[in-house]
Amino acid sequence: MNERVFSYRWDIDHRACITDGLPKILDVCAELGVKNTFFINMGRSTNLREWLGKGLRGSRAKLNDMEAVHLIKKIGWRRFALETLLSRPVGGSLLKPLEGILRNGHELGLHGGSDHVIWSRRFAQLPENELFADVEHTLELYTRHFGKPAGFTSPGFKFDDRVRRLVDKLGFRYDGDAIGGVPHRSVAAGQTLQHWTIPVTLIGPRTIPLMEWHGARGASEADIVADILKRMEGEDWVVLYGHPCYEGVNDRLLKRLFSAVLDAGFKFLTHEQMAERLNAAA
Repeated sequence: MNERVFSYRWDIDHRACITDGLPKILDVCAELGVKNTFFINMGRSTNLREWLGKGLRGSRAKLNDMEAVHLIKKIGWRRFALETLLSRPVGGSLLKPLEGILRNGHELGLHGGSDHVIWSRRFAQLPENELFADVEHTLELYTRHFGKPAGFTSPGFKFDDRVRRLVDKLGFRYDGDAIGGVPHRSVAAGQTLQHWTIPVTLIGPRTIPLMEWHGARGASEADIVADILKRMEGEDWVVLYGHPCYEGVNDRLLKRLFSAVLDAGFKFLTHEQMAERLNAAA
């Protein structure tokens, strides 16, 4: 690739991502003339039984994690309790704003199945046939409203060969289920598949978005932008990710970062455009 390219990927896990962050992201992108990639959770974002039942230990761990900003801190107890009780599907209940993503020339893909919490916390226990049926169902819902998506991402970066096979079988052109490294043809059980894997290249500890990790530690806006630019030095292919209900809410920082990336000579591409380039090169 002859030019330096940059892609920002947004995982829309919760309704607050659409109501709070999405309008600000679209405004920043329109002002700077750049396009982003969004992945929508068509299922529910919270699960009361999982929070209070067997998953209570995991819930406590999230609340006590000092390197991340947990959901309750992002949206508040009242909204968290309301969404948990109502258990509304994220994508299916806010269609108009999501249509605006496509109308403004951005990319929209599919993020997981019908229950974000179950996938994130108990992925390894889910049988392959249940995973396939779940994603097939959410893909049908997505396609009914938005057409066929090019890309798929798993909640919490929880994926394995089962996901790679179903992504290939369902005709996605790429998945975003990798951290670090370079884009490559996806592989399952030693077999090279048809779709690409486009990894997130800059990330904080574990799977915490880099900007969120900095925010949890109280870093200044200037230090956040400086650190990201330093990590981008010498790189020609950069993918950063976050959530609209956190990084998207701070439009001032987002504009500052995107402007700095442009000034550093990077061209913004969507993941779909990246996949197109990979296909052309192949």
